[in-house]
Amino acid sequence: MYHRTVHPIACAMNFTLREFRVFRVVYELRSFSGASQTIHMTQSAVSKVCQEMEAKVGQRLFERSTRKVTPTQLAHQLYGHVCEVLGTMDAAERSMQSLLNLEAGEVSVASSPMMCVGLLRGAVSAFHEAHPAIRIGMHELSTDETIEYVVNGKADFGLVSMEEAHPKLSIEHLYNESMFVICAGDHELARKRKVSWELLADYPQISLHSTFSTRRTIDRVFASRHLAYSTSVEVGTVLSAISFAKARLGVTVLPGYVREFVSELGLVARALPCEGVEHPISLITRWNARLSTPAECLLDSVRKRLAAARA
Repeated sequence: MYHRTVHPIACAMNFTLREFRVFRVVYELRSFSGASQTIHMTQSAVSKVCQEMEAKVGQRLFERSTRKVTPTQLAHQLYGHVCEVLGTMDAAERSMQSLLNLEAGEVSVASSPMMCVGLLRGAVSAFHEAHPAIRIGMHELSTDETIEYVVNGKADFGLVSMEEAHPKLSIEHLYNESMFVICAGDHELARKRKVSWELLADYPQISLHSTFSTRRTIDRVFASRHLAYSTSVEVGTVLSAISFAKARLGVTVLPGYVREFVSELGLVARALPCEGVEHPISLITRWNARLSTPAECLLDSVRKRLAAARA
């Protein structure tokens, strides 16, 4: 029964949205019982839906045991397509709910935590004041996760720093962000009016992991100047980098949109030379996606506010 190889795209047309929704929950939770509670179906009904999907493709999607459910390789391949299809449907539902007015509906936005604070806060606040009935969902994620959320329709749009094009995204470049060195108020660099990259290289840094676009930008700048720097601590969040700088474990280099936040914490931000710094800030949406009226309105608000701030 389970010998035929069928590509997920080829068989996806035979699936129902109900099957896709059940499959996604089982895949993510790795549990029939957990899925049944989440989507309010009996465990036997959930299992039956998965069996019907397996019958359609002629292969197992999940390996069952008494303790866990393990997705097969085919399930891993299918999952991405399922997320895209359901994301499209969810986006369509949001669009239909608020197509004609701004009196109902919701907007889903993805970005990094610090971009939410430093770049989106003003636009979101103004939008909420003008349209209080519209629910705003903010997803604070890494750059890669933000891209995934937009591609899969979990977010209407995102704000990111991207170095490369993406085949499934429309990318609108807004501006090129400057870099600042962040340090404690009594640090030696806090007394400098200007800080060069050459001077910065002499001080231990609190660095973000290489998965961060900020870290990649910094590494490119140092390499282009034939400089090297030492890392005292490597961290996984911008907030940790700021916190450790406040604790005087070193200095950290971050984009300009953190300046207001770090100032509130009593830290000092000193501008670094912009020459050779490429850290583009961009709005991203799904390729050829039609945004709902509220999403389009909020996106336009973000666009105009950031343009005004740079003027």
